[in-house]
Amino acid sequence: MMDFQLTEDQEALVAALQSILQDHQELPQSERFSFSYFNAELQDILAQAGFLDAARDIGPLEAALVVAETARLPILVEASATGLVAPMLLPGERLEGPVALIDARSLAKAQRNLPIARTALVDMGDDVAILPVAADAVEPVESIYGYPYGRFVTPPVLDEARILRGAGPRLRLWWRIALSVEIAAAAMAAIDFTIDYVKQRKVFGRAIGSFQTVQHRLVQCRAFALASHYLAMRAAWSGEAVHADLAATHTQQGIGKLMFDLHQFHGGMGVTTEHLLHFWTYRIRGLQAEAGGVHGAALDVADRLWADDAVEAGPAARVA
Repeated sequence: MMDFQLTEDQEALVAALQSILQDHQELPQSERFSFSYFNAELQDILAQAGFLDAARDIGPLEAALVVAETARLPILVEASATGLVAPMLLPGERLEGPVALIDARSLAKAQRNLPIARTALVDMGDDVAILPVAADAVEPVESIYGYPYGRFVTPPVLDEARILRGAGPRLRLWWRIALSVEIAAAAMAAIDFTIDYVKQRKVFGRAIGSFQTVQHRLVQCRAFALASHYLAMRAAWSGEAVHADLAATHTQQGIGKLMFDLHQFHGGMGVTTEHLLHFWTYRIRGLQAEAGGVHGAALDVADRLWADDAVEAGPAARVA
């Protein structure tokens, strides 16, 4: 299998980040059975150390590597929107973080990361609204989906917000890249956790990891996670919308099988909070429908690659 190597600068960035993360990845005992745990202290450390400025200071590929490393942790820090999406949308400006990403069509509903956010970027279609988020303007919403969720006490009036005209497509481009990076990294961490588990869990006197069918399915899971990772990194490197759409299509489409296999190998324990697996898998589920979901991303791929040809060929070709 071919693998890609990081540059010396990228290796130094990842090594420096890992040296910080290894001291802050343990869950407090009081949060062991929670659905998610946001580590505000680690969020501040990463911000102050400049890791959330990697997109501006180095480039989006390096920012994606930061997102990937943090997404492998069972604890939660917000690096995707704060360290990748926002800087690529507003390269000359620093928004107060953490940043939440919201679809204007669901503004009144519960939003991922809203309780921890200080700024929200709202996808209005063609435009983007930038909203400051006050703590008392948000009420927490209980959710199993691996992130803190909340809704606005009073839905904000977007016409009164700061509007970035024509920025909607660029927001969705980097949103899809960010969620693809997160899904791939969380999937890899969940697979590694499962591999360790199947070496210990025994059935009929044998570790279930010794059965060839289990090994084959875990290889398929790992192939999905690796492909997702490389598609996401290619999109971060190129910054092209079609690459972002392809990455999101692949990662969001493969989630169902990944969840089924990993939870089955844990004997169903992963669907409860008695097991660490849910800190990754429920987070992945929370990302499954974002930025238009797999259908929205796949339709955008088709439009970017074939829409002009279909128009030139006429209605019959489009139907075919």
